[in-house]
Amino acid sequence: MSLIIPDWKPEKWVDLPENPLIEPPGGPSPRNVIGDPQIIPPGVLDEYWHMFAWSRKQIYRLKSPDGIHWKYTGVLPFRGALPYLYREDDKWYLFYTKYDEQSNTVICMRESQDLEKWSNKYILLKPELPWEKEGKPVQVRNPCLIKIEGKYRLYYSAGTVWLKDCGYEEPKYISFAEAEDIHGPYKRYGKPIIKPDSSIPYRNFGAGAIKVYKWRGQLIGFNNGIYVDREGRSRSAICLMVSVDGVNWIDAPYNPIIAPAKGWKTALVYQLDAVYYKKKIMIYYNARDGWRDGVERIGASTLKETVEYPLVKWNSLSQ
Repeated sequence: MSLIIPDWKPEKWVDLPENPLIEPPGGPSPRNVIGDPQIIPPGVLDEYWHMFAWSRKQIYRLKSPDGIHWKYTGVLPFRGALPYLYREDDKWYLFYTKYDEQSNTVICMRESQDLEKWSNKYILLKPELPWEKEGKPVQVRNPCLIKIEGKYRLYYSAGTVWLKDCGYEEPKYISFAEAEDIHGPYKRYGKPIIKPDSSIPYRNFGAGAIKVYKWRGQLIGFNNGIYVDREGRSRSAICLMVSVDGVNWIDAPYNPIIAPAKGWKTALVYQLDAVYYKKKIMIYYNARDGWRDGVERIGASTLKETVEYPLVKWNSLSQ
């Protein structure tokens, strides 16, 4: 099949006027964060919008009547970060990153029928390969699961680069592992599929992370590459990528689609969830207003035009 690059240029993405939508728990104190939103649109659980997001190694739940005005409703009864929600056969699967005291990480999964009671954790991936262990701390993180040709493909980030002006690490590489059963075992592809590239200005330092969706018989990826700008400051921006097989990715020629800008996203624009609802695409994402002492909040951007073909991450009539 021929590859279709959608005409979703940066000028077609409009920030909601209410942005930022969500402050971190405890308020906007220096280095406080709320990030990696995962959205359940209306019609899946009930008539409300629901969100999972994380702060200080805790995963929080939020609820909204309109996708704009959000309230915190609880915290999950286990430690975790960087959540990803997947749904299949009326069962929910929460993939997340678990930190130890030295900030080394593994990728875990728990399952639930109702998003209230959760199974024990399954540890799916640990850093094992040399490139996964590059940098300190040693990390595999940022899970994203999608089912391709009957197999569960778990995209993940690994290895780290250090952001000196921020005082923390970000992912260097992106790869994936596959399994016949959602619980594993997951067999690694074995090498990075996205890595830093000095010739790409918005991914010249680290690969960051990716969220993958099915669209028109191919795959859409939203990637927040890590880069250093001309002034030497650490940056991140959301870019669009396309692929037929999910292994070989092509950058859209107009990237990035959502970049840092003045205000609540002065410094870095990070991870996300894209939601297809009523023929519209909305991207929820977290952004940072400064570097070392910056605060991260969640906001959203919408695509101006209607989209006839759904953007799908798990099978559901609501999508």
